[in-house]
Amino acid sequence: MGQPAERRLLWILIGLALLSRLVWVLWVHPPGNYLYSDMRLYMERAVALADKGIPAPTRTLAWQAYGTHTLLAAPLRLFGTAPPMVAGALLWGLLGAAAVPLAYLLACRVLRERWQARTAGIAALLWFPNLSTTGFFLSETPFLFAQLLSLYWLVVCFQEGKRAWPAGVASAIAFMLRPQAAVFYVFVLLVWLVNVRRLQHIKWHHIVGVGAPLVLALGFSLWRFHYHTGYWGGIAENANMNLTAGRCHNINTQAYRTEFERAKAERKDDQTNGRRVTLPGFRTLKNWAPEWSPLALRPALGGDSIRFVGYIGDPFVHKDIRAKCYAATGLLEQVRYSFVNMMLQWFIAGQWPETSKGHARTLVVSEIYRYFFNTVVLLPSLVGIGLALRGVRRDPAMAVLAVCLVGAMIIAAIFFGDPRLRTPYDPVSIILALYAVAVALPAWRAWRARRSGRTPAQAV
Repeated sequence: MGQPAERRLLWILIGLALLSRLVWVLWVHPPGNYLYSDMRLYMERAVALADKGIPAPTRTLAWQAYGTHTLLAAPLRLFGTAPPMVAGALLWGLLGAAAVPLAYLLACRVLRERWQARTAGIAALLWFPNLSTTGFFLSETPFLFAQLLSLYWLVVCFQEGKRAWPAGVASAIAFMLRPQAAVFYVFVLLVWLVNVRRLQHIKWHHIVGVGAPLVLALGFSLWRFHYHTGYWGGIAENANMNLTAGRCHNINTQAYRTEFERAKAERKDDQTNGRRVTLPGFRTLKNWAPEWSPLALRPALGGDSIRFVGYIGDPFVHKDIRAKCYAATGLLEQVRYSFVNMMLQWFIAGQWPETSKGHARTLVVSEIYRYFFNTVVLLPSLVGIGLALRGVRRDPAMAVLAVCLVGAMIIAAIFFGDPRLRTPYDPVSIILALYAVAVALPAWRAWRARRSGRTPAQAV
């Protein structure tokens, strides 16, 4: 158990978070003015859902996870879909603002010193990457809120045996926004199993309270996928393409209607046509790391693009492509691919969409924060993960935060990492970094005391 929240600071954080996020989405960077790439797809689906209701089976609606566009459709249904989608912008701003006091309250739950919780709350308020993403209709902002809310209620449940159903509902929402969060919830179950005899205040009805909404969300997600695609076996078809990219290290995936179109593009090495998806992080990696580097981009099939005839998310086509990549690389190269994929979230790729045209000024600020994270937060947060997992029996609530980051790193290693995908986890990284510092400070003071021949108290 940590400490009670400081009411005055909490209200200050709430007020400043609301002011900064609402000013950002209403005047500085209205998300309705930046509808391209993923943002355009989310908005198109949200508008269609708001205007026409539940659609007939449409395969393209299974391309991405449905949580973001379904959430965005709610205010558009109530207040209209005409540009500039102010109602959607307000929702994104409110969700981004709510994440700030949540980060502070979570820090109060797991950290023992007031300065640590204050630092975590102020950092969440000032963390520009998470402010910036409120200005885009992407999954990052609602997932940031849902993940922090899920973590907070899970920690309360582990500490006091309360709020299991709110934890389950928040966890289900986070899962529907980003299905890869399922890895984290499996780890949460493992943390409980390790401590099942110690956590006697957690009864079976608590497990049901957390697990039932997640199981229902999973079941609905699988049914919805089958409804739109006609087959069972997934939640979003872009996972097929993303997994292929992660295991083959191709920059572009290009799908064509006919073999003639594919062959023509192959002859000209045209990387701009067909149904195309590009991974900016891999392109940056190609230009950033020399061939001899252990981080070099070495595509399994030799070229920047993988081209095929068929639907871009077809699981059977991608399964065959990955088999060729596995045969071409071998186990050790696949391990290296996983290492490179994970490094992309920290050291190589810039934060998209800021890396796209028209965001030069905000990209500078995002890069400053990225370098700050890499130099100040990253290493202590990794140490914090190790310390929390080592103390899983002593402080299971802190271990829950650790496995949240472990799950995110595993997903990045399997598929690929990206600063944009990582930033919703940054408040958790900051809390774990502060935890590591709190553990290290007494050890450092004791070492100084031994060297000087004084007591630890005198060494301060």
